Amino acid sequence: MKKAEFIARVAAKSNLSKRDTEAVIDAALETITDALKKRDSVGFLGFGSFTATKKNPREITIPGTTTKVKVPAKYSVRFKPGKLLKEAVE
Repeated sequence: MKKAEFIARVAAKSNLSKRDTEAVIDAALETITDALKKRDSVGFLGFGSFTATKKNPREITIPGTTTKVKVPAKYSVRFKPGKLLKEAVE
């Protein structure tokens, strides 16, 4: 599902205009992004939680060669689904 279709479905369920729904969704995504930048976690009871996790530096070998490349440390986003979401998908 693309963003436009997601906005249309949320607008239909919430009886809001597509423009207002898009503004709310954009604000929510921006708020989640800002929290993750600050290394805070964001959780929605029953749905799941987003956390920023640090990946340690490591050395990898490029497949098919013997070339080794150093990969620097970085942060990544992890999503852990909640119980209700897991049950709904099963």
